[in-house]
Amino acid sequence: MSQNISLFYIPCPDQATAEKISRTLLEEKLIGCANIIPGMTSMYWWEGKIATSSESILILKTSESSDALKNLEKRVLELHPYDIPCLMQLPVAAINSAYQKWLEESQK
Repeated sequence: MSQNISLFYIPCPDQATAEKISRTLLEEKLIGCANIIPGMTSMYWWEGKIATSSESILILKTSESSDALKNLEKRVLELHPYDIPCLMQLPVAAINSAYQKWLEESQK
């Protein structure tokens, strides 16, 4: 397993929000790359009812230490407009070495 590489899955209300969060985190060197997937439909329980909304999915790639991951979480929570945003960290089991090197160097 790659010990210092993580993905974050973050639903956003729209592409503009996902882009704003991505750009800020890239400028602050908290991530090396962001992918935005537009046009997802989410269904979930909210305030006792089933709700449906259109969202864009933000996938963040980072090669940071646990302290930096806390900073990343803090910044996403500050930037995200949802009352309770989903910020789900997914460990990376394997990654090609050239991409890992690029990701690590892009955050310096």
